[in-house]
Amino acid sequence: MSVWLAPWCFRCAYCGTSGSTLTPDINGVGHVRLDEQRREAGLSTLRRRNNAQILRRLHDLGLANGAHILDVGSAHGWFVLAACEAGFAAEGIEPDEAVAGLGELIGVRARRGTFPEVLAKDEAFDVIAFNDVLEHIIEVRAALSAVRHHLKPGGYCSINIPNSRGILYRIAAAARRVGVSSIFDRLWQRGLPSPHVWYFDEPGLVRLAALEGFECVYAARLDSLERRGLWQRAHLDRRPSPVTIMSVAVGWLAAPILNSVRVSDTMHLVFRRRG
Repeated sequence: MSVWLAPWCFRCAYCGTSGSTLTPDINGVGHVRLDEQRREAGLSTLRRRNNAQILRRLHDLGLANGAHILDVGSAHGWFVLAACEAGFAAEGIEPDEAVAGLGELIGVRARRGTFPEVLAKDEAFDVIAFNDVLEHIIEVRAALSAVRHHLKPGGYCSINIPNSRGILYRIAAAARRVGVSSIFDRLWQRGLPSPHVWYFDEPGLVRLAALEGFECVYAARLDSLERRGLWQRAHLDRRPSPVTIMSVAVGWLAAPILNSVRVSDTMHLVFRRRG
């Protein structure tokens, strides 16, 4: 049974996972709305800091130097580069033609296409990572099944994903209920080429992964906001307005709170393949 939060968004009354009817159109005409230079300026510092933390956690779990890592939805290639610099053998998969081209310019090894279609049936990896990607995939359980198929025995699936129990999501949902929907729409990336299809919390994602033969071996939070680049992040597809200016100001002031362990909107879970 589902509870509809908006005409395009619902929440499962049983597991608490939220979903949407939004449809990704990654290489469609909507892509021209995005300013990739602003996106890079807005996200690069945050992503690099979180990538380093993710890789440290994988190392602490026993991942050896030279381990083969696949980054699904590698975008500009920041995680792939960071993994290579940390001593791992890393490559990506990126369906967005324009973004994949930007990654190639800085030496990122990434296959153009979708996961798992671009992989050979017998390819296997030590880690398959989803960094702000799994929530954009419609057939998410099928994706996790493919992860299990392409992981070596005992391999890890690393998922960095928005958390529906984070404070910003809860504030946005409360604001939507009183008629202010802009923040909620933005968190779902409504109107962008790759909107969110799902919004999980930690228990819901753990249950879903267990259905595909994974056990959760690590769960923590990552920073969700970085003051540097916040302006560009808020305006990658729009011009400044009184609402966006106020949002940037509030985000800048509240960043330490929004990034705290208890309320962060970004969670990092690592799953091990059973068997």
